[in-house]
Amino acid sequence: MREVENVRNLVQKELDLLRELIGADVAAVAWKRKEDGKWAWWAASGCADDRYRKLTIRLGRGLEGSVTRIGRPLVLDGNDPDTARKREESPLMLVEQLQAAAAYPIAGSAEVHGVLLVGHRQLHAYSQENLLVVQLSARWLGQLRDYGETEFPIHFTPSS
Repeated sequence: MREVENVRNLVQKELDLLRELIGADVAAVAWKRKEDGKWAWWAASGCADDRYRKLTIRLGRGLEGSVTRIGRPLVLDGNDPDTARKREESPLMLVEQLQAAAAYPIAGSAEVHGVLLVGHRQLHAYSQENLLVVQLSARWLGQLRDYGETEFPIHFTPSS
């Protein structure tokens, strides 16, 4: 069980570092759960409390749900005319009062099985450099998950 905690600690450190590198208020990762196929937030940095652990992602709804469906990154900021609707469809954005966010799919060896979301509570425009850092972080998180799945069976479910 110690390996599970080691992976969880690495994921947490990555989220903390990501927030610091791009100045985000929140960074969170969600995995597709094996037991029921639902997408759930597994770890986060910068959240006001632990309510995120009870939130699920609806496929095709909101920023993170669209990313899980289409399998490519999306950015939501003041330049998107559909920002208000997408924000309303995102429980995490609502709970954390995020005004701007970027979400990247976390690809594994065979499919998309996670999503990384970074967000700001103020209006924010993401630079190409910011988005590259988020992309690299999503790749690293995918490698961590693949390692966890192959080296020891980790069930990526929210901890209590």
